[in-house]
Amino acid sequence: MLRKLLKFLGGLALFFLLYIVGFLILGTLTDWQPQGTESLRESNGQTAAETVINDSIVSFMTWNVGYGGIGDKDFFFYNQAAGFWWTKPGTVRMSEERVKSNVVGQEVTLKGNAADIYLLQEVDTAARRSHYINQLAVARDARSDYAAHYASNFKSKRVPLPFFQPWDHYGYVVGGLVSLSRYQPISAERIQLPGEYAWPTKLFQLDRCALRQVIPVKGGKELAVYNIHFSAYDADGSIRAQQMGKIKELALDDYAAGRYVVVGADWNQVPPGFNWFSMNPTVKTAQLPLSVDFEFMPDGWGYAYDPTVATNRESAAPYALHKTRRTVIDFFLLSPNLRIKTVRGIEQAFRYSDHQPVYMEVELL
Repeated sequence: MLRKLLKFLGGLALFFLLYIVGFLILGTLTDWQPQGTESLRESNGQTAAETVINDSIVSFMTWNVGYGGIGDKDFFFYNQAAGFWWTKPGTVRMSEERVKSNVVGQEVTLKGNAADIYLLQEVDTAARRSHYINQLAVARDARSDYAAHYASNFKSKRVPLPFFQPWDHYGYVVGGLVSLSRYQPISAERIQLPGEYAWPTKLFQLDRCALRQVIPVKGGKELAVYNIHFSAYDADGSIRAQQMGKIKELALDDYAAGRYVVVGADWNQVPPGFNWFSMNPTVKTAQLPLSVDFEFMPDGWGYAYDPTVATNRESAAPYALHKTRRTVIDFFLLSPNLRIKTVRGIEQAFRYSDHQPVYMEVELL
């Protein structure tokens, strides 16, 4: 009996050893390693009829749509205490019905909140976690008269998590950033950002980038728009700091060239001076989230956010009003030649994503 038990345990250990070696080999051989800057064509050839910004007021919306998989009734298994190792069976991804409902919510939100430029993050084009629903096509169709650009920042043949549930894995993922513009950009590009995790974690993590569009403005000027999703799961902020340094360099170069500059992003950190406890008044002690440094940009640059509407929630469990911790990590950075006219968070009670949209209007000075 003991011999059979030892034989079974030995076989189980061998299986997991071969599994580990297998996914590490697969991950290494198929690791996507984008470099430098890549010019982008319009997604599906979708262009805008308007070629120049003639108005002095331009509106924006930024939103991390959470790949359609983390609505108010959903949660992200990885953010649970043991999520790396295992989770409740059937919860690595939400049901197809739930994902479809969230994706419909994406479309409704885009159609129901008019803006000149939309900046979307975590948009899946083909992924097991979102039942292979092409959310890029949904976004394009929601604003079919807008120029559409897509920059991938996540390509993995198989994300092997939870570790001890190979039969119920996160799996194949292709997703990224989507920028939709009412005005036809004269250029669009994917810019690879520096900073990466150590091997083997980097094999299954996002390859962060910026999606940059340059749009003509009356009088011979130009507007540079950046769409970014900065790194998460970066405890000391060192990887994010490298990415921030690159964006600072790019934004300052654009401004020095006479352009207006808008950076819309999921920053995965709060804006300078943000009072986290204002959204979590019942929390007495907490490890506060990292914040953008007051000295990050020179004088004159500004941040646009709504301190009264949370843009992100804890996602280890479904959303519960007055219980789930919330914060603001989705906002805009503006060059000194822009003036904020209005900025407001769009309150949805996190119905369609673990993030909420932010709308902004700026005046071109």
